[in-house]
Amino acid sequence: MIVDVTFVVAFAILAVADWVVIRRGEARLRPITKSLATVALVAIASLVGDMAGDARAALISAVVVCLVGDVFLLRGDDTSFLAGLGSFALGHAAYVVTALLVGVEWPRLAVALPFLAVVLGFQTATRMLAGALRHGGTAMMVAVAMYSGIISAMVITATGTSSWVAAAGAMLFATSDSIIGYNRFVRPVRHADLPIMVTYHTGQLLLILGLIGAG
Repeated sequence: MIVDVTFVVAFAILAVADWVVIRRGEARLRPITKSLATVALVAIASLVGDMAGDARAALISAVVVCLVGDVFLLRGDDTSFLAGLGSFALGHAAYVVTALLVGVEWPRLAVALPFLAVVLGFQTATRMLAGALRHGGTAMMVAVAMYSGIISAMVITATGTSSWVAAAGAMLFATSDSIIGYNRFVRPVRHADLPIMVTYHTGQLLLILGLIGAG
C-alpha cells in the first residue's frame, strides 16, 4: 500500500510541475515535464495494485501508447497532430479491451449516455467537424470523427465496469479532448493548455486506478 501511494504522489508532483510550467509559459521545459508525468502513469499502470495478467498488459499498453501520443502532440503541426490522434485512438482501444477484461455490467453502460449526449451535442453545436475539415481537409475530419467514436466507446466501457472512479476518469479524459478540439478547430482559447492537461492528468490517473481496482 505504501508503495502504491508513493507512485501516486510522485505522479501528482510531476503533473503539478507540468501545470506550473504551462502557467509560466516555459515551453522549453514542456517535453520534460509532460513526458515524465505520463511515464509516472506507466509506472502506476505497471506496478500498483493487484490485477489479472491479461488486463494488466492491456492497461500498460494503453498508457504507453498515450505516452507516444503525448510526444507527438508536443508539436503543433497537422502531421504530428494526426499521429498523436492515432496514438491516442489506439490507447483508447486498449482501455476498452482492459475494461472488457475486468468485466462490464451492461445496465451500467447507460450511465455514460447523458454525458456523451452533452459532449457530442457540444461538438455538433460548435461545428467541430466542419472546423476540422476547414483546418486539415477531409483526412482531418475523418480522423476526428473516428477518434470521437473510439473515445465514446472508452467512456461507455469504463462506465460499465464496477468502478465509478474509472467512469469519472474516462469522462474527464473525454472532456480534455473536447477542449483540444474546440481550441484547435473552433476558436482558440486563451491558456487552453492548462485545463487540457489538468483534466487529462486527473482523468487518466482516475481511469487507471479505477480499472486496477475493478480488476
